[in-house]
Amino acid sequence: MEQNAEREISIVDFINKGVHAVRFLFSKWLIILLVAFVVGLLGILYAWFKKPVYTAEMSFTAETESGGKLSAYAGIAAQFGFDLGGGSNNIFEGDNLAELLKSRTLIKKTLLSASGKGSNLMIEEYLIEGIDKLREKGIVFTPDRIGNDRQTDSVLNAVCEGIAKKELDVFRKDKKLSIIIIRMSGGNEWFCKRFVDLLAANAIQFYTDYKSRKAKQNVEILQRQTDSVRAMLFGSISDVAAINDLNINPTRQALKTPSQRRQVDVQVNGTLYGELLKNLELSKLALRKETPLIQIIDTPEFPLPKKKPGRLFTGISFAFIGAILCSILLIVINEYKKYKVRNL
Repeated sequence: MEQNAEREISIVDFINKGVHAVRFLFSKWLIILLVAFVVGLLGILYAWFKKPVYTAEMSFTAETESGGKLSAYAGIAAQFGFDLGGGSNNIFEGDNLAELLKSRTLIKKTLLSASGKGSNLMIEEYLIEGIDKLREKGIVFTPDRIGNDRQTDSVLNAVCEGIAKKELDVFRKDKKLSIIIIRMSGGNEWFCKRFVDLLAANAIQFYTDYKSRKAKQNVEILQRQTDSVRAMLFGSISDVAAINDLNINPTRQALKTPSQRRQVDVQVNGTLYGELLKNLELSKLALRKETPLIQIIDTPEFPLPKKKPGRLFTGISFAFIGAILCSILLIVINEYKKYKVRNL
């Protein structure tokens, strides 16, 4: 009984304190209203001067070879919410490709690409507001400094890390689809669009070189061998013709030996040349098969979508937050004064 009575008293005290706090705040309505007005005005000014954030988005898909029955079963299972794992060993498929596009290697290559504005690089356009100060410190992004100068590399790596974490987003809308989305956000509309275009181009080039490197090497080796045998074959044919043009005594068989040797060379080289040509054409077919097909679906176009806080909404939000904070502060000050009075 005593515990229930104490509990009821505590609840009543809590309600009474709440009522007193509300009455106290109503008595201070002018102060709260003034603070809300000032903070709301600051919110409007913030929204007014806040730079818009532009977003450049590109989508593309890469042709990949089927993974056989396991991939088919995994796709069916994914439709029912089951993940069978068995991720692809190809770094250019699925989430692997998304992570590759955010790698420091591709971002750095993109930042060191020509910006299209004069002779500036992309990183110089990104750091356009502070590039003069960097140059005064001797930080320049030239080929002889990159990789050899500690300060230059430090700035470049910091920019790459910042872009990868805060501004660049690479993802798939649906794990069952192979469509990759590249999204770049920032305050520079032109830079965002240019960065996405260059990043995609560098990724495609990297992808193509990786996929077709071995096939290219085979084609190049066979091409050199074919050219060499062809030169030998044509040389042997010319030698046979030159020897046959000589006036040789038909009764002397020994004089016909050089011509016969050259004819054997022609036959051997001709057979070898035919085989090399066949293998060369097969290698070229293999190269075309290994060269991936990357299809750009959507590219960013001007004007880019932009996000900027609305002045009215921001002003009301700031005013509401200001009123709440002011009310809390007034209550705390009032309770502190009461506490001091009780302890005098």
